[in-house]
Amino acid sequence: MNKFIIKKYQLKYLIFSIISGILLALSFQKFNFFFLAWIAFIPLIYSIYKSGLIYSGLCGAVAGIAYSLIAFNWMYVFMLVNTKSVKAALIVAILFWLYQTIYFVLWSLIINIIKNYKKIITTIFAAGLWIVFEYIKNYFLSGFPINLLGYSQSSFTQIIQFADIFGVYGISFVIILINFLLFYWLYNKNKKFLVLAVSISFVLLVYGFIRINQISKINNKDEIKIGVVQPNIAQEKKWRKSLKDEIINTIYTTAQFFKDKNCDVILYPETLLPRMLEQVEEIQTLVKSISEYSDLSLIGGKTVENKNLYNAIFLISQTGNIVDKYKKKHLVLFGEYVPFENFLVKLLEKVNLTDNFAEEVELRVFEFDKYTLGINICSENYYPYLSRELVLKGATLLTTHSNDAWCDGLSYPYQHFVLNIFRAIENRKYLIVASNTGISGVIAPTGKVIKQTKNQEQICFEEIVYANNYITVYDKIGDLFIYLCTVYVILVLLAYGIFRRKKRL
Repeated sequence: MNKFIIKKYQLKYLIFSIISGILLALSFQKFNFFFLAWIAFIPLIYSIYKSGLIYSGLCGAVAGIAYSLIAFNWMYVFMLVNTKSVKAALIVAILFWLYQTIYFVLWSLIINIIKNYKKIITTIFAAGLWIVFEYIKNYFLSGFPINLLGYSQSSFTQIIQFADIFGVYGISFVIILINFLLFYWLYNKNKKFLVLAVSISFVLLVYGFIRINQISKINNKDEIKIGVVQPNIAQEKKWRKSLKDEIINTIYTTAQFFKDKNCDVILYPETLLPRMLEQVEEIQTLVKSISEYSDLSLIGGKTVENKNLYNAIFLISQTGNIVDKYKKKHLVLFGEYVPFENFLVKLLEKVNLTDNFAEEVELRVFEFDKYTLGINICSENYYPYLSRELVLKGATLLTTHSNDAWCDGLSYPYQHFVLNIFRAIENRKYLIVASNTGISGVIAPTGKVIKQTKNQEQICFEEIVYANNYITVYDKIGDLFIYLCTVYVILVLLAYGIFRRKKRL
């Protein structure tokens, strides 16, 4: 009876697909078994090749659900902190998990359609289709592109160096490519696919070692002594009026670490200040007292302009004056921006994490002394184009200011931090991260993490970084590779459609 059920309903293919989802989830942070990504898709690909169209879609669905429930387990907590409602948090989390799963389903369905086409063409097609979906995920509904496949390799420094040409999407492309080649080797017992997989990996590793050596010798423009403050203020405390004095005291106390350090720049996290800097004298006094420890301080807070509320980083001089301010350009989904808000608000009453922030239109860099700063606020490091445009506008040093207390203790802070590694490689710039709680750190242009704090710790540190005006191939061509893959995917589908039509005739 059991054999009959397994054979009739092909349950083994669903089990294989679930295994793919689990292996893929484990390749990401904070599990970080990155090597699993290179084989994770093989059970799913096998299931697709052994199944019909509809069942392939089902295999993609169970793989996507298994992956999403593990990799994005923090989404429920993220929304629960926001809404204080189990119902609302569960509904939004389920919608998010299903949204992530849709891409697995579509990919599986389309691969099933062309699975009998020429193997090399299909392999390249599958890799191209995957990153086209990743690109859509990056920007659709403002985007929530945590855990693009390439991000799983953040610890594999040598293999990710060609992101300075193709960006993180190039890493994702190669991972799918290798998975397919290994599948064909195992499925068809043809060693040429194994040889091709090994050859591609070898070439990329050689490129990685060469580039690490070259980038380490970049003519760094200026030496800069930076300081970073990670105050570790719990999310439930941040905006409670009764705890304002406690937060001010925490900020002041932690900043004392830099009293005799003579830093050039000190970085503080996003939305650190508990009240409006430009409106509250007590906050102005705090900022003036801590800004004297460096030539420039970058402090997160809120600002109002033309009745619009912005998430901002204030640039503060050593005398405590506001030199300038950067206002966040790309808002985070469900944190500062809610898709279909009218519908969701009626359904769930409250789904937004914070106040309704406005979106800045202009992307700016900030010149100070002998270097130019390119600033990202929290989720802006999701989007490669922002850092790239900052560099093209002249940024010689990149910073990220975040607050990951929403998902403290879960995998999100780790998943968020590694995005900075890829922004550093894509643009070959030093990148400094200041997080309220979560992970702060300093990343070299090679992607090497020079300094990394622990999650959920209160800490300050100093480090030496260097500004440079190096421009990468990725800076010059941007996401051209994605556009080429899109064209290739469309052409293959058209060609396959014509081939099938002729075959039927």
